[in-house]
Amino acid sequence: MTISIAFASGKGGVTKSTLARAVAVSYAKSNWKVLAGDLDIGQGTFVNWNRRRMSAEIEPVFDVLSLGTVTQLKKHLDSELYDLAIADCAAFASKSTIEIANLCDLTVIPTSFSLDDLESTVNTANSLVRSGVPAQKLAIAFSGVSENESDYEAARGYLAKTPYTVIDGFIPRKPALSKAQDGGRSIIECPYAAPRQRAEHVIQGIINRIEELTSEE
Repeated sequence: MTISIAFASGKGGVTKSTLARAVAVSYAKSNWKVLAGDLDIGQGTFVNWNRRRMSAEIEPVFDVLSLGTVTQLKKHLDSELYDLAIADCAAFASKSTIEIANLCDLTVIPTSFSLDDLESTVNTANSLVRSGVPAQKLAIAFSGVSENESDYEAARGYLAKTPYTVIDGFIPRKPALSKAQDGGRSIIECPYAAPRQRAEHVIQGIINRIEELTSEE
């Protein structure tokens, strides 16, 4: 069986690819056969990052493909050639995102602490649920945020009113994390301990959630 995780959002520039890369690297480090599907063929963010990674000869390596359609993603899932498939979705495209969220075991929606982003995130999740995606298959993660505990607690309080799983912790917006990705590394491969550990905590939370969901099947 191929486990599948999608990363989606209601808008662009919200660290979907950042989270997707880190989860892919985490599993690849554990010798899982990983496929990362970049479904935003207009931007190709994941594919471009992987080129930098390969050029720098960073390990572990894993397959990264530009996938133009959900059908292509489904073929790879059905083939069961991979232990884990990750779908890095385009900025919210209702039909394809709904199809991917229904197809995958878990869909992670990243957000910041701002009310604008929180409202957009909840609206995105609600839209997916209205389209038939079970609420338990959705999780919200804080990423690319200010390092402010009071803002974090306030954001958690806002999301506590929703039925969605909230991943514990947050990934701060730090130049060290951006520079790591510029060089083809993921945020869990950042050389600086403090931001890396923040990132590792959130990524482990995503891994824990997918393990909870797939162990129930």
